[in-house]
Amino acid sequence: MSRKYGVLVGLAVLLSACQPTPTFLNPASSIARHESNLYMSVLIMALVVFVLVEGALVYILVRDRKREGDEEIPLQIYGNNVIEITWTAIPVFLTIALFIMTVQTARAVAAPASLTSDLNVQVVGHQWWWEFDYADLGFATANELHIPVGTPVQISLESVDVIHSFWVPQLAGKTDVIPGQNNTMWITGDKPGVYLGQCAEFCGTEHALMRITVFVDTQEDFDAWVANQQKPAYQPQTAEEQDGQKVIMGPCAACHSLDPSVTKTTGPNLAHLFSRTTFAGSTFDLNEKNLHSWLVDTQAMKPGNDMDLTITPKEIEALMHYLPKLK
Repeated sequence: MSRKYGVLVGLAVLLSACQPTPTFLNPASSIARHESNLYMSVLIMALVVFVLVEGALVYILVRDRKREGDEEIPLQIYGNNVIEITWTAIPVFLTIALFIMTVQTARAVAAPASLTSDLNVQVVGHQWWWEFDYADLGFATANELHIPVGTPVQISLESVDVIHSFWVPQLAGKTDVIPGQNNTMWITGDKPGVYLGQCAEFCGTEHALMRITVFVDTQEDFDAWVANQQKPAYQPQTAEEQDGQKVIMGPCAACHSLDPSVTKTTGPNLAHLFSRTTFAGSTFDLNEKNLHSWLVDTQAMKPGNDMDLTITPKEIEALMHYLPKLK
């Protein structure tokens, strides 16, 4: 008996650590709200039909079941115009209603009502992380998208390798990210907050760890964030920091850049690395402990990623002096 309770307690502890999955049923934008309303309308209609049909079926089975002493065959009905018209008309009516609601929803989410204050962002899918290029503002960042609250954001999507799919359930629907093809979508947020997303198209070994974090900021916070991202990368002040910069400018330069405006690199732009809260496809919290483990063995933390660089412990130490300064 004690073992049984031990298992139950263990399961309770395990489940208590689980975070709720982001869902469009908890919308934070007009797009997700339209999608959620359509889904709930369809669900309610389906439940009503299910209850009525199954209820009628159970009622008839109980009412007309064979009882002791029954020998005659029940009355057979070979046609009833009223019933047949009714069960034909109701599905037709429901189908028309669903069609109208679907078209209304598709039109509502196809384009924003106003384009007067658009922000343009190019989203680039990599295995397995996201690049966000704010070309109009002159900088690029990775994995964490910042947008101002209430502003329609025009997004251009492309991939440098395989097919991905950009999806932030509480803010917008899925749109595929395809090599050699430019797809577009728009996104907006009705209230400040942090919203999680995920690549929704299987794209390789670490597909599940290709996540997205969207920060919907107040206009003041967004402007401050933009101003910081536009600044040049931190210049080293000590010998240790200078050594760390030399490592980035040397063996790391093939994939990363300290110029905030450089895009389409193999790895994320590092100019303001520690202004982010996560790294490696929004998989790990960005702190010095996790970053050190990553530099020691990236493949142990995220097998198959493109960063397979072997550097010395001395170079890792130098990087740990410099990288946390890139805020």
